[in-house]
Amino acid sequence: MTKRSLSIFLILCLMLSCVLTLGLSASAQTETAATGAVTDTAATAVDYGLAAECKDGNILHCFNWTLNQIKQELPNIAAAGFTSVQTSPLQAHDSYNQWYWLYQPTGFTIGNEIGSYNDLKALCTEADQYGIKIIVDVVANHLAGSNSGNLANSVEAEYKNNKSTYFHNLGAKTNDNDRQEITQKNIGMPDLNSENTVIQNKTYAMVEQLKAAGVDGIRWDAAKHIALPSEDCGFWSKMAQLDLYQYGEILDAPAGNSSDAINNALMTEYAQYIGVTDSKYSTDFMSNVRNGSIYKTAGYWNKRGVASDKIVYWAESHDTFSNDGGWTKTIDQNVIDRAYAILGARADSQALYLSRPSQTNHQSIYYGKKGSTHFTSPEVAAVNRFHNAMVGSDEKYYANGNCYIVARSGGAVIVSMKSSDVDVSVSNSGGMVPVGTYTDKVSGSTFTVTSTKITGHIGSSGIAVIYDEAPVTPHYMIGDTDLNEEVEITDATLIQKHLAQSIMLKEEEITAADADEDGDLTAVDVTLLQRYLAQMATATRIGRYSDES
Repeated sequence: MTKRSLSIFLILCLMLSCVLTLGLSASAQTETAATGAVTDTAATAVDYGLAAECKDGNILHCFNWTLNQIKQELPNIAAAGFTSVQTSPLQAHDSYNQWYWLYQPTGFTIGNEIGSYNDLKALCTEADQYGIKIIVDVVANHLAGSNSGNLANSVEAEYKNNKSTYFHNLGAKTNDNDRQEITQKNIGMPDLNSENTVIQNKTYAMVEQLKAAGVDGIRWDAAKHIALPSEDCGFWSKMAQLDLYQYGEILDAPAGNSSDAINNALMTEYAQYIGVTDSKYSTDFMSNVRNGSIYKTAGYWNKRGVASDKIVYWAESHDTFSNDGGWTKTIDQNVIDRAYAILGARADSQALYLSRPSQTNHQSIYYGKKGSTHFTSPEVAAVNRFHNAMVGSDEKYYANGNCYIVARSGGAVIVSMKSSDVDVSVSNSGGMVPVGTYTDKVSGSTFTVTSTKITGHIGSSGIAVIYDEAPVTPHYMIGDTDLNEEVEITDATLIQKHLAQSIMLKEEEITAADADEDGDLTAVDVTLLQRYLAQMATATRIGRYSDES
């Protein structure tokens, strides 16, 4: 049998299969639709409107998730508008089950229970298809061991053999306000000598490996405990040579309760090399939202010389939730979301959103456990999409009528502090939001905007997001179910298997498979593909790209 004869034979077999399974597929379609497994995917696209760079979009912290769990969730992460995903540390570590052991590495070797180097490459490759950036948490300040300076048995031999030069060996920190102690002494584990060029080069080499795997950014753990060039340490100037997005965890202030002049100078120097967290403002802001009060200050470090686009905020972090005594774990998720809505809508800066662990006890939070997927909620997704759509636009941030308002030149995010399902009428400060009628992206209610007022109904989440969203044109080949840039017999077979519920296609695959472009995947689409492959004339756009006229 010739190759062409075999192809025609296979096509005819598929057509017969379609006829025989039409009833089964149709009933499966009805049942699936009833359970919500088949959704309206008309708006699904390769381009999710995410920000082009890490610094311009919000971050989903998939705290403790495995890399494969993150990969499986990428379509939902993209649909929720998160530009970046932050992973937990991937370094080999002193091994027990609790999350904090990930922050006690045994060296600069990549690969642990969160995922292998190959898992990381696979995640980055898949994330690129959605426009999602991957940020990896890196621990470079210390290695596993005790506060007295003793190294754990699992630490790599080279570090044990060079302890006198690879570590500071000055004992435990006792003064949180002494900059020398903050950068030179142990904070629970042996403090690496960051001034040592060998340590700098080992860190640099590991990050280069991460970059080669496709990683887009680094989150530096305990960044304030690593000294600056002005303090005779070349660590940060070395890392700045890496062509990657970077931000560092700086809790409170870099020199504790030292003078404002000292802390401001240190913080602005950090920001010359990496982005920084504003934990002081994040904590104060979240506390006020929890209490239902208005906190009118618009930031802390951005008022002290740090550019807004170098700052990361959060309503909740893994420390405020998971640490022993973590104070946000008792706060309702909706209250966290209200704070995030404001922080995540702000101009220039970024906000980090924590996927909460399923457990709250410090000792019961384990790595490798997938956390909450509440990040897919309409209110969180709407805030992220607003943030992405408003990149580069002006901002007015203010409080009015017991609401927070982030007004941008194309819309606004409005958060009620004490009520839900409430009518509001707040100021349109400076006429920032264009006059018109808007549909709230969260609740679907109508808002009317005049030159002076924004009036409408905020739904049950207490969050409203209004703006004119530019339509996104999807780009995929119609009929190409497996997204390999060709229409083949395999594409029809995959649809049949999906309709029979033997496999489940991803949303973007369902969209591409919709041969008649009616927004619904049925046995008709299988038939149309088979007719196309058999070169039978049918009035469809199969084989053409969706954004072609």
